Amino acid sequence: MRVLIVEPSKDLAGIISESFIQEDIIADVAHTAQAGISRADKNKPDIVVLELLISEHNGLEFIHEFKSYHDWFDVPIIIYSDLSSEELGRAVGWREDMNIIGHLYKPTASLKELKEYVKSAFDEN
Repeated sequence: MRVLIVEPSKDLAGIISESFIQEDIIADVAHTAQAGISRADKNKPDIVVLELLISEHNGLEFIHEFKSYHDWFDVPIIIYSDLSSEELGRAVGWREDMNIIGHLYKPTASLKELKEYVKSAFDEN
């Protein structure tokens, strides 16, 4: 199992990555959208954990570019972000179209919840 973590905070990305490694999940980390595409190109992820508030290109731009590649279209994405559901807006039909399987709001979601969400996504796929 391989997860791509696209997270601008190096400290948080390290913590998330280490927690996945403890669960025998291979974790690749990128801090920008373009680095995320490059990492995925080197090692296709089974799932992506994405912060939408990333530099250079935002998370939505990352999703659209990522999903434009045929090999990655079915890779599920979990949004783990400082943006709440309300801030994302109600008109988010792109979630289903882009295989976004969930959204966790960082200020209220624990790392344990994120790991459980990722593991259950692996079990479903």
